[in-house]
Amino acid sequence: MTPVYPLWFEFDEHDKVPENCDTSQRAFLRLVPEGARDWPCRPSDTYVLFYSRDELDEDGNTAEHDEMRLVVNLSHQRVHFLGLGASLEADTVRCGELDLRNYALTRERPDIVPRERTGPVEELAAFTTDWIGEILRRPTLRYDGRR
Repeated sequence: MTPVYPLWFEFDEHDKVPENCDTSQRAFLRLVPEGARDWPCRPSDTYVLFYSRDELDEDGNTAEHDEMRLVVNLSHQRVHFLGLGASLEADTVRCGELDLRNYALTRERPDIVPRERTGPVEELAAFTTDWIGEILRRPTLRYDGRR
């Protein structure tokens, strides 16, 4: 019997499915999980969102390309404390902290510097796994309000 492993970056049943993604999105979704196996988080902390170029953003504009956003949503005892994301549009990926209320890239934490790269999908996937992995491997300080 073949062992069943949890999936990295699962799709929402109402979202796009891998078969409907373009070739670069499919390749990105195949390559990033290979590198994610070394991350210090669970596959269940990850998922993928899609934004069609037809959808309006918060400013009422439409995108030039469909966007695929990989999400790493870390929590402890059901409290979400860090969201990281990688947004792939055409041949460009933007990695950064995510606002967990709307999944938009944000710059709330000065220690998480967003990065952007343009290039072939193999380079974008390696860049993404390295960037997210580096953030996840950093030591964390716990603060619970007590002195």
